[in-house]
Amino acid sequence: MVGAGQLARMCGEAASALAIDFSVLAENPDDPATQCASKVVLGKPDAAGLSSLLGVAPVVSFDHEQVDLDALVGLAQKGMAIHPGIHTLQMAVDKAMLRRRMAENNIPQPKFVIAQEESAAQRKNTIVSFAESVGWPIVVKPARGGYDGRGVYFFQSANELDAICEESAKKEIPLVVEERLPLDVELAVLIVRSPRGEMVHYPVIRTVQEDGICRETIVPAGISKEVEDRAQQIGEQVAAIVDATGILAVELFVTTDGVVLLNEIAARPHNSGHWSIEGAHTSQFENHLRAVLDLPLGACTQSAPVVVTVNVIGGEKDSADLTAALSVSRAHIHLYNKSYRRGRKLGHVTAIGDDVEEVRSRAWDSALALGTQPLVERESR
Repeated sequence: MVGAGQLARMCGEAASALAIDFSVLAENPDDPATQCASKVVLGKPDAAGLSSLLGVAPVVSFDHEQVDLDALVGLAQKGMAIHPGIHTLQMAVDKAMLRRRMAENNIPQPKFVIAQEESAAQRKNTIVSFAESVGWPIVVKPARGGYDGRGVYFFQSANELDAICEESAKKEIPLVVEERLPLDVELAVLIVRSPRGEMVHYPVIRTVQEDGICRETIVPAGISKEVEDRAQQIGEQVAAIVDATGILAVELFVTTDGVVLLNEIAARPHNSGHWSIEGAHTSQFENHLRAVLDLPLGACTQSAPVVVTVNVIGGEKDSADLTAALSVSRAHIHLYNKSYRRGRKLGHVTAIGDDVEEVRSRAWDSALALGTQPLVERESR
């Protein structure tokens, strides 16, 4: 697996249970996944680092999308199986490419425009013209780079645009400009597809976002059957369009008038699926391995009526009390063995039960004991 963060770590834990030989390309010897890997290859996800994987394993997968795609083409030409494929990764890496491709296939998404002119002034003109047509404020995202809310900007007026237009023009990175939406909820759909054509999906997941970071997931999502069916339909359509292999996370907006729209995708195990370790009959991590190795896929059904996961985000100081966190009934703790830093994802807690509010309360009690930042509920994007 390219990358050795917490997603790779949890894939490695699933691989161990199935006696699958699991190696990682890690940038640092103390990355979270290095403790559960059969072999650790040190290197960056660039041409040199990716080339070092030849002969290590027959299949390559990823715990992030920030990889050298040209180098992957070379590995594929030398016979290495790349899952998800390069075409899928291109869609996940490039937000402008994704938006255009989805528009060509009539997938519902926010109104958008791509500002990719050579000069900053031209880009600003494009953005201002769009904003005047849809109304301020607007959302601006560089087409490449960014994660966990980083690289997503909200602008109230044309006077705020100069810096991002100048920087993006200098780096020759297009800007994706979108309308700002009145949101009811945000959802995620996890689709699993294998090379043999088998496909399964998890229940629709409600995600609670704050500052662009997923703080909490709730299953079931507490939405109408109509919205649930529409979300699953869009997820399956997107997975087919990008020709996904393994886990594909499809992030969705639901507006206050009930319209379901595509936000972004991630071609890898996803934060919205951590609940599945205890909350589903087959975790997303095991199913991702099954899919990329073309093994039969596992059932995605819930193992409990309600499953809530809370991410442990570093607070003002390191105040984790593992004893107190473990004392919370039916709360399952996963710590990623990361050094403490404010705002960093350090782990997650999953609670299961029968009542949504009671399960949420237990999940938060355990996560707060581990020092996570409290949640400030927000009503709109």
